[in-house]
Amino acid sequence: MNINFAFWNTNRKKCLVEINNIIAAYNIDILILAENTANEDEILFNLNSKNSDFHPNHPNSLCEKLKIYSKFHYDFIEPFEESHRYSVRNLALPVLPNMNLICLHFGDKSNFNPESQSEMASEMNQFISMVETKSGHNRTIIIGDFNMNPFEVGMIKANGFHATMSHKLAKEEKRKVQFSEYDYFYNPMWGLFGDIANDPCGTYYYRNAELVNYQWNIFDQILLRPSIADNLDKKSIKIITNDGSKNLITKKGIPNKQLYSDHLPITFTLTF
Repeated sequence: MNINFAFWNTNRKKCLVEINNIIAAYNIDILILAENTANEDEILFNLNSKNSDFHPNHPNSLCEKLKIYSKFHYDFIEPFEESHRYSVRNLALPVLPNMNLICLHFGDKSNFNPESQSEMASEMNQFISMVETKSGHNRTIIIGDFNMNPFEVGMIKANGFHATMSHKLAKEEKRKVQFSEYDYFYNPMWGLFGDIANDPCGTYYYRNAELVNYQWNIFDQILLRPSIADNLDKKSIKIITNDGSKNLITKKGIPNKQLYSDHLPITFTLTF
């Protein structure tokens, strides 16, 4: 069984046609949208215009920044912890083990400096531990806009997301620092940096006159605990530049934020 995921921060735009194209082109089963301004009726009418049989976001969800639409009934993706920046769902699909699906939109760099983001990551570390204790397992997937690159302190520090680029290292499950042990996440998005095997070089492009400017960033990421990382089809991970009908990037190869979003969508597949 394959489960195809897509995440897109649409930057306060609806992007209804483009979302529908992506669903069809990549056979998406679970769609996570951040900062999308379409109402639920618009989204569902659009998603189901080609008999895709999508269900609405869970009616009990309190998270305003993130909406989750799925081909599985929303009772199989029930929220059990939420805030305005994250939604934790119990992904309980028939014949599969339960999974913690954490969708988030982390604090952005225009409002939070790197030190604040790092502290927020430490708070998330404690929150994730609570979620895993409450659910009774650590089959956890985090998807969203982290507003940090994979190499930033909040992403890699042991008491933050502790997300490593190495599947092999992540399979060690824990790392001991001083007298404390910290659980790993595996972050496959490291592999999408640069232009040797990928085009484009990231999910978000920002250029200014500062002396230090990465220009390309990967803010949109997926993290997986080692217990679920083996189910990731690594070849399926893509930064989407074409929705199956048209380009989402400009002639210069950067996100077309005038027509669509300043973020590019990402997609991946879990195989069971």
